[in-house]
Amino acid sequence: MSRVVFQITAVNSDDHLVPHVHLVEPIDDTAVDERFTWSSVAPNAADAEINAHLGEELYRSLAVHKELGTSLTVAMRSTDARVPVYADILPLSGAEGVPWEALRFPGEGPFLALESKYALARVVRTAEPRVPLYQLEPPLRVVALLSCLGLTAAGELAELRRVARDAGPGRVSLLVVLSEADLAERLQEEVDAGTAPEVAEVRLVPPDFHELRGVVQGFRPHVLHLFCHGSTDGTVRLALKNDWGAESPGIGLALEKEQLAQLTRANDGGFWLVVLNCCEGAAAGDDGLTSLARELVSKGRSHAVIGMREPIRGELARLLTGGLYGALVDELSRRIAAADDQPRPLDWAALTVLARNRVVDGLAEGTTAARVRDGLREWTLPALYLRWDEFQLQVVGPAGDAAAPDSAAARASRLEVAALQFVLASLPPDQGEKFRAEAAARVGEIAAQLGVAPAALGDAP
Repeated sequence: MSRVVFQITAVNSDDHLVPHVHLVEPIDDTAVDERFTWSSVAPNAADAEINAHLGEELYRSLAVHKELGTSLTVAMRSTDARVPVYADILPLSGAEGVPWEALRFPGEGPFLALESKYALARVVRTAEPRVPLYQLEPPLRVVALLSCLGLTAAGELAELRRVARDAGPGRVSLLVVLSEADLAERLQEEVDAGTAPEVAEVRLVPPDFHELRGVVQGFRPHVLHLFCHGSTDGTVRLALKNDWGAESPGIGLALEKEQLAQLTRANDGGFWLVVLNCCEGAAAGDDGLTSLARELVSKGRSHAVIGMREPIRGELARLLTGGLYGALVDELSRRIAAADDQPRPLDWAALTVLARNRVVDGLAEGTTAARVRDGLREWTLPALYLRWDEFQLQVVGPAGDAAAPDSAAARASRLEVAALQFVLASLPPDQGEKFRAEAAARVGEIAAQLGVAPAALGDAP
């Protein structure tokens, strides 16, 4: 077994929609969908084992589907190092607000979101063509929009800078956009003095969306990180400089779902990762449909998005930032050190498990990690949404020719492969023999230009 994927879908019954659970992988033609029943009663915060109870109840709700229950048991008993368990939560199912991150095997079994073997995540289908290969010529470029009125971004900024410095020179480059004038001034002084080499530029949050979009897209980041205010309607709000200390602060710069989607159109194929380190970025919308985090993936604007299911404390945001970027940069550093230019999958779900466990350890100060796992819901609030297709990453050295990963030629080549695969997938199996042969030859040419094997660009045409 390679992975378990279950789906919660909406079935029309007596003129209203009823959620059902469906087994997607492993494929079982004999499996019959079962009604999914989940109590929406708010959890008892005084329960010292609230996560354990939620997780076991959730497992029982899924295991009513006999074949899914069997697949989960097989995954639990498997000796394989990695058996991912993914949830595909469809719109209108009413199940996006379910705390899937608390899912736990029965009998005091582990939480799936805390185990690298299972690394529970939410997967999302998109109509956008798959990106066959992502490439990184260091540094990793991160745009950090840090603007949360009433809560200083100093701690968030410190975590990002610490991770970048620990990675070593030239590994991470930060574009920092702030609304706190004094924090921005102090950081700019460090940049001018040459004591902040990890910071490429410091900006204040502009009052105009189009200006902000230009700032973000001009940096061509791999990662977009937001530390701001969020809400269930999918709007995020960035405070402006004049909002701090004002008797009646304005609404700041409010970005709706579509505007945030536009903001992420900086790179071909979308961002690698968007982090919505704000309240309710992964909460189901007021319309009852989907969260902001899910929509950014479904629209193809990012391969992975992390958002919060509920309002959060600043301490949780800080711990997640340190844990997530620490795990990501550690993995990239290992690949850079290998210096073999070989494409390999980047497992966002496994990286999120490492980050989540660091959050647990951070929250355990004054208590134990076991008590945090069982009874503190905060570590379950970050939700990871992923595209179905695998994230193939090639780390390359400094650019020296027209096929450098950030060149226009390389970007055009990767888009050409994606377009060919998209067209081929739409052809009937018994048609287009000549076109298939020509497409296969062209993919071979592009692979040679990029310095990779054709298989690294995806399924053969």
